[in-house]
Amino acid sequence: MMNLIDVTLRDGGHQVKFDWSDNFVDSHITALINTPSINFIEMGYWKQTAKYSNKFYNLNENHLQDIALRNNLNNFNKFCIMIDYHYSKHVLEEYPNKDFGLGMVRLASKSEYISKSFQFAEKLKNRTESKISINFVNIANYDEKTLKRCVELASNSGVDFIYLADTHGSIDLEKEYTKYSDIASLIKSYNIIPGFHLHDHSGKAYFNYRNLLKCGFSSTDVSLFGMGKGGGNLKLENVISVPENLKILDHLKKYNSVLKVSSDPYSYNIISSHLTMTDQYALKAMQLGIEISDFYSKVKFIEGLDKDNYSEEVLMP
Repeated sequence: MMNLIDVTLRDGGHQVKFDWSDNFVDSHITALINTPSINFIEMGYWKQTAKYSNKFYNLNENHLQDIALRNNLNNFNKFCIMIDYHYSKHVLEEYPNKDFGLGMVRLASKSEYISKSFQFAEKLKNRTESKISINFVNIANYDEKTLKRCVELASNSGVDFIYLADTHGSIDLEKEYTKYSDIASLIKSYNIIPGFHLHDHSGKAYFNYRNLLKCGFSSTDVSLFGMGKGGGNLKLENVISVPENLKILDHLKKYNSVLKVSSDPYSYNIISSHLTMTDQYALKAMQLGIEISDFYSKVKFIEGLDKDNYSEEVLMP
């Protein structure tokens, strides 16, 4: 049985600048909260301000309490939040304590912050007593030796989930089956749940989902209509049974005009995915009106951290 974490409000927030209406959020909660296959609903980012000022990029305790009150919820067991280590505050007192009862805190980390992230994850576990997930992002650019070492280090921080994020939407789990099945086995050997976040930049999200269980992963992220950054995510409505899906499909139909993944940089995302680099290059190339072939010529030689972190110099004339 696959654990499912709905990330519509958080990752899908990139498509609407995290400005979800209360009506949409309440409809979303109502549709998902009692769906057995949905283990957690990821509400948004926690007290971050680096990119947006809207509520679901800058959630706090009062926001979650208001949502719970409107929806007659007595606890926060099914709610989780995301923090980017590289953008978030590192003051423990800024996070909910154990009395708040938040279901899970997810900590995303780029490779250059991995060691510090593990230390912070351990502190979060002690403060919140919530489940903790550490998410390695940009995973396509990790070699297997480095990845195994990261898993070994993370196992000492008391995390409950270790997630691999195919941030660039470039991984093919059939071609790389051995590498990732070995990683899943290693994670499980520490009694930690292995998870995978699948992006759909190159159209492989559902294909990779079908290979997750074969590889030994037991948790994945989904979003309604595939709402997510860049090319979007694995579609929630495609991976749960129809009887469970009916209320969700009603919700999708009602808010069809809201739930749209921008397809503008699609052709550019094919290039960024192929080269395992951040889709920020694709978005900027589209905004600058750079031809696809010229875009490829400019980015094909990018190496190192510039693949995962946008560098303005790359697309300069």
